[in-house]
Amino acid sequence: MKFLFGMLFGVVCVGLGLFVIGKTGIVNVAATQHGVFNDQVDKALGEFADHSISRHASKSTNPFAHDPSSISNGLDHYKENCVGCHAAKGVDTSEIAKGLNPAPPMLDMVDTQKLSDGELFWVVSNGIRSTGMPAFSPTHQPDEIWKIVAFVRHLPQLTDAEIAQLKPLREAEEHHHHDQEAHPSVTPAPPHRHGGKPPAHT
Repeated sequence: MKFLFGMLFGVVCVGLGLFVIGKTGIVNVAATQHGVFNDQVDKALGEFADHSISRHASKSTNPFAHDPSSISNGLDHYKENCVGCHAAKGVDTSEIAKGLNPAPPMLDMVDTQKLSDGELFWVVSNGIRSTGMPAFSPTHQPDEIWKIVAFVRHLPQLTDAEIAQLKPLREAEEHHHHDQEAHPSVTPAPPHRHGGKPPAHT
């Protein structure tokens, strides 16, 4: 009984301490903030997310896993929705992704590829809160999400032609950025005022 009371007291103290720290604003929530403490928090939250995904994801396998056309269809969705943040072999992330903290993972890496089909489907469908990863189930049908999963599985084996298909969007963004640097915006003229008295003649 004393042990249980001690555990309960400890949990309450930790919760109260976190509440006080949060209310004082001591913790810097800026995306530009880095450091050991932030890295440890991100690591802990990442582990929590891994366990949550494992618990809630289905055991389903991808029905389009052996359908070659799903790769092409998934590439189109990946290019439109994913490559800006997650990049690909030979394709850099967008400017927005470079400001995200924690940074979006590269999806051809081992940590992502070891997820089951059901886990990948769950993440794409539901997103992961407070990470910048959105949910695609409100805008995509299940078959479309399965084809995105099929393309994610294919990422480590991208062909040169597929890399070329993924690049134009990024190149257009870079071209737009360079144009802005070369031609800075002109300060707009003051607005024309209607009504009121005209200036008096002297």
